[in-house]
This record gives sequence, C-alpha cells and structure tokens, in this order.
Amino acid sequence: MSKVAAGADMIADVSERSYEPLTLADLRMIASAAMRSVSAIFDRAKVAGLYRDRLLLLALAQGSALHYLDGANGIKDFDVWAYFEAGPAKPFPHRKRWCSDLGPTRFGRHPDDLGYSGRRLDLMGRSIEMVSDEDAEDAVRRWLASNARSAVALRQKPVFCLFPESSFGKRIN
Repeated sequence: MSKVAAGADMIADVSERSYEPLTLADLRMIASAAMRSVSAIFDRAKVAGLYRDRLLLLALAQGSALHYLDGANGIKDFDVWAYFEAGPAKPFPHRKRWCSDLGPTRFGRHPDDLGYSGRRLDLMGRSIEMVSDEDAEDAVRRWLASNARSAVALRQKPVFCLFPESSFGKRIN
C-alpha cells in the first residue's frame, strides 16, 4: 500500500482494495454522491433526462455491497444501480456506466484510477416495469429475479437500498 497526495491536506491510501468497514454513515455518503451523479446525468444524457422524475430506487451492489455484509471482500469501487420506472419511449441507457470520484475518504484510491482523489463510484441504471400496487423494492426484486444478464449477475451478491429513505440500508435480495 502506498500513499499519494489527494488534496492539499489529505493523504489517501492507494491499494487494489480497501478493507475499511462500511457503516450506515458511509452508505449515506455514497447515496448522496450517487444522487449528485444521477442529477448530473439527467443534464448530460438526453435519453436519461427523460427519466428525471422516475427514480424508484438506488442500490449499492456487487463487491462493495458484499463488503458491507461481510467486511472481508474489500472495496475496489462503489457500484450503485439506479432503477427508474419505465414509461418513456426509449429505455434508460442500460449499457452505459457513469463514473465519478467519491473524493478523499478513509477508503483511499484504486491504483488504476489515475486522476481520482478517492474510490470510484460507478453508476448504472435500468428502466423497469411496475406492476399495479407494487412498491419500488418489489419491482427491483422482480427485475433481479428475471433472466436479464445484469440481473443474473447482480443477484449473486447482496443488494442494499440507498434510496428511498424508507428502505435505506435494507437488503433487498
């Protein structure tokens, strides 16, 4: 593990994975950063902008979610999935990954993320169908149980809700 300057007064660990524990306060920080990323995406990507008022759920997934659960996996980056209610003529751009810098934190930085001051936050999104009287969690659970390639991969590890607040921190799979 090496150290590099990550700002005028901050030193960040540079390592493949951070083994720092994830807390509910960390999930709030990640949720806030993800919401800022989602808002920026609406302004930059025309099709994504069609979904501005259709956000159902944000979820921490993949390796960072497993680390939140077991504390042993380590964190390479933070993968956040945004689920939107389907409706517009075009689906949310599902093959796109938007990356942002979480900034200096105790989680340090991955050595391949040059130009970042902290761990990378990857945001991916899906537009999903809602069934009448279905809440967001149930809609995402139904999508996770589907045969969609991303769903099959995601359900192999835990998924934790970051938004809405009523489900914050709850495991949804």
